[in-house]
Amino acid sequence: MESASLEGVCERLKQEVAAELVTGPGKRWRCPSGLKSRIVSYARVCRERGEPLLEISNRLGLVESTLARWLRTDRKELAAGFRPVSIVSADEHHLDEMSAGSLRLTTPAGYRVDGLDAQTLAFLLRVVG
Repeated sequence: MESASLEGVCERLKQEVAAELVTGPGKRWRCPSGLKSRIVSYARVCRERGEPLLEISNRLGLVESTLARWLRTDRKELAAGFRPVSIVSADEHHLDEMSAGSLRLTTPAGYRVDGLDAQTLAFLLRVVG
């Protein structure tokens, strides 16, 4: 993911967090699951780029320990639901519509993306997984 698009994602997430945090004094904040999921995905990409967790949490307007907890919880859920995958070339499946050497990603929900190179497939697996 390019830096410009990451900055745009960060800004949208920051605005959503700020809007959610306006709950009033003395009320405990619960992050909506959809927002939390997007924050965790964004933080994972940033961490893969070598960014410190403190910087990421500050940019989003979150407490570092909260973001760290969300990432730990997500990692445990991923490990519990780990599924084996196989990356095979199109030639192994005798697919006429795909060029030789292109790859296919099929999700557990049945969605299929054909014609991927290895680098794009690896990126999608990190983002989706």
